[in-house]
Amino acid sequence: MKVAISPGAAPRPYSGTRFSAEMSLRGLGQLFRDPFWLKLIAALLIGFAAGTIAAAFETDVSYASLLGRAWRGDAAETRGILVAILGLQITVLTVVMSVNTPMIESAANQYSPRLVPYYLKNAPVRRAFPLFVLTAGYILAALRELGLVRDDSVRPRIVLTGAIVLVVLSLSWLAIMLIRTFRFFRVERVLTLVRESAFATIARLAERARRLPLAPAARPALADGATPLRARASGYLVDVDARGLYRIARREGLLVRISRAIGDFVDEGEVVGWVGGAGAALATADAAARLATADTAARLAARLDTAPVRAPELDPLYGVRILADVAARALSPAGPNDGYTARQALEQLRSVLRRMTRAPLGDWNLVDGDGVVRVSLLGIELRELVSVAVEAPLRLGAGDPEFLDAVLEIALELGLVEESAQARTVAEQLIARVLADAGQYGDLRDGRLQWLLGEVALVRASLERDVPRLDRHLRADAALTLSDDGLEPTAPQESWP
Repeated sequence: MKVAISPGAAPRPYSGTRFSAEMSLRGLGQLFRDPFWLKLIAALLIGFAAGTIAAAFETDVSYASLLGRAWRGDAAETRGILVAILGLQITVLTVVMSVNTPMIESAANQYSPRLVPYYLKNAPVRRAFPLFVLTAGYILAALRELGLVRDDSVRPRIVLTGAIVLVVLSLSWLAIMLIRTFRFFRVERVLTLVRESAFATIARLAERARRLPLAPAARPALADGATPLRARASGYLVDVDARGLYRIARREGLLVRISRAIGDFVDEGEVVGWVGGAGAALATADAAARLATADTAARLAARLDTAPVRAPELDPLYGVRILADVAARALSPAGPNDGYTARQALEQLRSVLRRMTRAPLGDWNLVDGDGVVRVSLLGIELRELVSVAVEAPLRLGAGDPEFLDAVLEIALELGLVEESAQARTVAEQLIARVLADAGQYGDLRDGRLQWLLGEVALVRASLERDVPRLDRHLRADAALTLSDDGLEPTAPQESWP
């Protein structure tokens, strides 16, 4: 396809007020999609209401048999104790955060800095924050209520009893959550979080694809002279409003091609796609130019959301890359030199890749009822996912038989879980890559080389016969296959039911 880019093709702002309103609404939608912030806001409001009501009680007629009689004092003394309780609460939270910071730093340095958001989002300590916020709101409301009324009389202060009860509950719950946080020192727990996040991403993509008029076999065709779509801001592409693009393209008879995938970094003013004529408008380039105006291009470009950081919500490749980074860092000479952690990362990768074979891969082409492509979105392929998963770790672990066995397991599962020609081709290419890297970077000799060749033969035989093999579930004995002291190298034997 030939596309002419003219100097005057850059889109002009179609409506600054409207664009700002759209961005504000999307930001507000993102806030409401995260229930944690809603919980904090709700806890603060509940605490504020409870503190206001409790501060108005003047008699000790309730809770006497359960909590004892309320402490008696004037308003100034009550305010002083409430301030002290609030200061204690803030001090405890500061200490807890300082304890969690080294753990997060250790995970970032040892495994991957991209694991930090998973820690912050899934740490059990977060569950204690709503109760602390409720207590803070309760105390602040009580201080406000006591400060508005000039009352120097000594009388029961139920509000103080309520504050003490809330603080005890908050500290107890925080201690329980802090103990549960120590589970995150185990790498298996962290890798599981990444895998579950990738599963959720795949499910969201599948649900979105189910609601769109997709036609995988359709092929878009842009006319010469298409108008470029330019990024409105620098950052990572985190979402593409396919339905919004489809409505605009269908209403104006256009074809939109987005040439950047979710997760790619784009610079402000950079070309991220093209818009031109579709159907009858393909007859001449002039027709396409008349249809695809700069104003239309600006409205279409506004349907692409960017963010300063990469987000995993609609980007399954991000989860794959994180797991691959953990495996590569574990095998790196400058890293912890932890081969088993690398194998655990590959096991999680195998699970994610198996699930991805059933996800909507490739370009997303949205068509009309008559089959005309209106919107075409650049997608990811299985080859790209597998390449990202094994490229760096395979070079570093090419001399580790246990690691190579885990990579061969990925190839086997990809070939068996999906009967498509693409999955089988990717599996065969991965097997060939294992042999090539093991020979170039692994320096395998004697029994270990024979062992690897035997493993490869068994995987290929299993793919050809489309049945699982028993040998895949036996314990590896690669360390004992060396031809030392006159012993002959051995290779695993194939056995079939």
